[in-house]
Amino acid sequence: MECKRKVVLAPRQQSGKALQQLRLPNPRTSELGSYYVDVEAETILEAVRVDMKGRRSWLAGDWAISDGSATVLSAVDPLFVYLGLLTRATMSSGDSEWRFVDIDNMLLESHAGMDAESVRVFFGLPTARARALETLCVVRRVSSDTVVVKIDADKVVAWLRRKCEPSGDLLPPAVASLLAGGAVGGQAAGAGSREMALLVSEYLSEYWATRLLAEYGGSVDNGGGGEKAVVFDAPESYVQGVASSKTPVRQQQQQQQEKPKTAKEKQLEKAAKKSKSITSFFQKKAAAP
Repeated sequence: MECKRKVVLAPRQQSGKALQQLRLPNPRTSELGSYYVDVEAETILEAVRVDMKGRRSWLAGDWAISDGSATVLSAVDPLFVYLGLLTRATMSSGDSEWRFVDIDNMLLESHAGMDAESVRVFFGLPTARARALETLCVVRRVSSDTVVVKIDADKVVAWLRRKCEPSGDLLPPAVASLLAGGAVGGQAAGAGSREMALLVSEYLSEYWATRLLAEYGGSVDNGGGGEKAVVFDAPESYVQGVASSKTPVRQQQQQQQEKPKTAKEKQLEKAAKKSKSITSFFQKKAAAP
């Protein structure tokens, strides 16, 4: 059996470790995606493929790969995956009412069409599981060997808000740049939190993204053409868009239009109105008889 060589870029902490591949639902889309787990450290890595087939190649040492694609592994908080799984398992009839489920029977009850072995390994990470139940759920022990859980919406929103708090070196570079040059004074923390909320919402289902954005005065605007945009209250106090300029483009255009003309500009404009066009110096050809 031929082993096909691939290029995988992983964090240094997981370099050289034995990683187990899992197929788990993406927290935003619920579609199965590729993840890798370091079982010993209970670290979850999401795999993202950069497709460069036909455009790049790999050459290193005594080997070469014609397909220049690569798989990038990046660490992800396992609670995002838990949130997606628990939301599907405990939401009643697609509304905001939550029902209790037996946590040990979730493998059998609510994961049809998923990779059962991957879910079993994921649920078998004791520290991640305990943290997820404490942070996201209401937990009840109904007997010595049966525990039931359901989503606690207040806990979830509080956890997501903590994810959006600007925190020094943990800030993405684009958000750090915004805080450094975009917002000043008391607006800085609010702008940073809103930028973080935009980033975090990209990894949430629409149900939770809507609730998180609402915490910061944001809402999802269903515009024409099926496109959705996030709109925040009080736009004059917030520069929307990661690493955007201090002045929005539309506002810049308005300022340029409203800028008073100098005396020289007025003189040139007046002279231009009096001047003749270059075509006026040429006579029109007579029509052929």
